[in-house]
Amino acid sequence: MGDARTSRPRYFKAVAASLLLVTVSGGLSACREEKRPAPPYPAVEWQGTAPSGPIEADLWVMAARKSLEAQAVAQNITDFTLPELVETTGLEVRVRISRPPLNDIAQKRRPDIRPGPDPFLPMKVQPGPVPGTAEVHGCLVRWASETGDVPDDLSASGVMFRMEQLQGGQQRISSVVTLPDLDCSAAAPPLALFVPAPQPSDVTDAKDVVRAKRTDIDPA
Repeated sequence: MGDARTSRPRYFKAVAASLLLVTVSGGLSACREEKRPAPPYPAVEWQGTAPSGPIEADLWVMAARKSLEAQAVAQNITDFTLPELVETTGLEVRVRISRPPLNDIAQKRRPDIRPGPDPFLPMKVQPGPVPGTAEVHGCLVRWASETGDVPDDLSASGVMFRMEQLQGGQQRISSVVTLPDLDCSAAAPPLALFVPAPQPSDVTDAKDVVRAKRTDIDPA
């Protein structure tokens, strides 16, 4: 009897502890942020002849185009942690391109849609100020709209992409500089569209935007 009386309180304590653990774990699970699965990464189809020539074969230009592609996809689905984006685009740029969708949502507007990567016409590639960096100059069209239609006006402006090569070999856009003196008045950047065409975002709350964050491959 003495043993039975002694074991019963221990049993009740164990059950109570187990219930508390389940309750706490359930509460934590309910509060844990769960990232929505990203839709399949779209293909890109050039409209007309795909860009070619020596400058298009430059690895820095190819890396810049991959970044522009990933930037547009990330903005369309409001997920700025996409592996394709992180591998091609530095943290500073990832944070910057997340702001337009966040501002749209804060103003109770549906985020704009990008029909494809921002059209870009490279003009010059030169080494950067330190080894493992480069500068890609060219003419860029910023296109985005509520409908995602290709705009009639494709006015381009001058930009310089500062590029970096990480220890793992990734070549990325690390920052973007406006070049107002670069004449892009006659520039006709090649166009590419996403396939399938992007759908309007269903994100209506800023907390559902997957924000950019530092990763292991980002320089400290």
